[in-house]
Amino acid sequence: MSSVYIPEGLSTRALFITILSILGLFYAATKIFGRVILSPLRHIPGPKSTRFTGAAVWFAAIQRCRVYKLQELHAKFGPVVRIGPNEVSVSDWRHLRSIYTNNKGVIKEASFYEAATFIGKNNIFEMINVRQHAARRKLSSSPYSLQSVTLLDSLIREKAQRLAKRMAAGASLSVNGSVDVLKLCALFSFEVVCQAGFAKNFLDEPGDDEASILLEAMDGSALTLIFDSALPLISRLGIGRNLPGAAGDAYRKRDHWREMSYRMVDHFLKNCTSDKKYLLTPLATGVDDFLGRKLSHEELVEEAMGYMFAGSGTTSSTLTYLLYEISKTENSDIQERLRSEITSMPRDIVVIKNNQYLNAVIKETFRCHPTIISTLPRTLLEPLVLDKYTLPPGTVVGMQNWLHHRDPSVFPDPDCFIPDRWLEETPEMKSALTPFSIGKRNCIGQNLAWQELYWAVSEIMRSGLELRLGKDMASWEMEMEDRFNMSPRGRRLILTVSPFN
Repeated sequence: MSSVYIPEGLSTRALFITILSILGLFYAATKIFGRVILSPLRHIPGPKSTRFTGAAVWFAAIQRCRVYKLQELHAKFGPVVRIGPNEVSVSDWRHLRSIYTNNKGVIKEASFYEAATFIGKNNIFEMINVRQHAARRKLSSSPYSLQSVTLLDSLIREKAQRLAKRMAAGASLSVNGSVDVLKLCALFSFEVVCQAGFAKNFLDEPGDDEASILLEAMDGSALTLIFDSALPLISRLGIGRNLPGAAGDAYRKRDHWREMSYRMVDHFLKNCTSDKKYLLTPLATGVDDFLGRKLSHEELVEEAMGYMFAGSGTTSSTLTYLLYEISKTENSDIQERLRSEITSMPRDIVVIKNNQYLNAVIKETFRCHPTIISTLPRTLLEPLVLDKYTLPPGTVVGMQNWLHHRDPSVFPDPDCFIPDRWLEETPEMKSALTPFSIGKRNCIGQNLAWQELYWAVSEIMRSGLELRLGKDMASWEMEMEDRFNMSPRGRRLILTVSPFN
């Protein structure tokens, strides 16, 4: 048998390393060749760097301005843009339905949604499996219907009146008559979802800060979703709370939120499951068709935490930006008209929700300040044709309502807050406005969100308060950060609140 020739001075180990290095370089070269030359996305316009990496968009996401980076790319490259080796962003609202209502050819993008759990169980917001989601949505849906949400009217109205009183009281205690309404709006929507969800009624008494403490714990834990997505071992090993700095603080806050959530669910299960108006009742009493059984205790807590997280921050953000817009000096006529129309009608939700101008103000807030500002990614299971491009199965594709809400062909002067545009609503405007997404995966709580906004705005306008933007508010403070959901960069909204003459 002939032996393998080894050049003089080269050991067997060195030869092995050399061969591995050559093979590694060959593998890397073929991957690069495939991405650049053979990739089915090679004809999609976009930065050259996206053939190799999505780093440009990723770095923007870290800086909480991802959607603005996408806006820049679409302005340069058009409505269909490659933003990574296997990812495409779309800005044309006409493609919404082909992406988000295509139930057979598109699914949620797994790597993005799978980390969105709170205690390691599935919840309705992160489920990837279509059959699993359909079963959970069927089980959950009855309290969210229009008819069922009406049963919560007195509860929501009472919380809205409490919000207006808190605004007046906070301003009266201030030297300059100002109050941070961002915190009060967050407290309003959080208290609504906790009582509507699982009968937790927080007291409104001096010194009772239970709701505020729990809300702070929930908001402060948001960072853990990012860490769990990038480094899932942190939660699996249970080391999060021991991390230094903001990361450890976020995990400790999540632990506190989780502990309080267990207590609320336990109280609900002992006392309130027979009342069908609560959001958690069907989940606690019914059978999940996909599982073939009732939900476990931990699965109920997972859903309850999802209800709090998704059901409070979204509505409070919309309400915060609505009050911000009508409090600007240049929009004083909008506030005056809104107050005039609301105070001239009865305190009847049927009348309130049919007021054309109130609806116009809410819709314009949805358009200018969409609470879910970032991409909702989907993975293609079959080819998808967008304009002149065909995207192959496996491609990650997504849209951002921030972009199509600013299509000037549908919304002239898109950066201006103009409620009157909705008084003559066109079919194109209706189709392009997607604050709750569309299709079978749209927001299950949108009827509740509308009801909260109707009552909150109407009760604030009825309270006899005039709202003006605080003099020390800088313009940058209300710039919208892209944290997937939208948040004011300054973390406050200071309004001067005074009796209306």
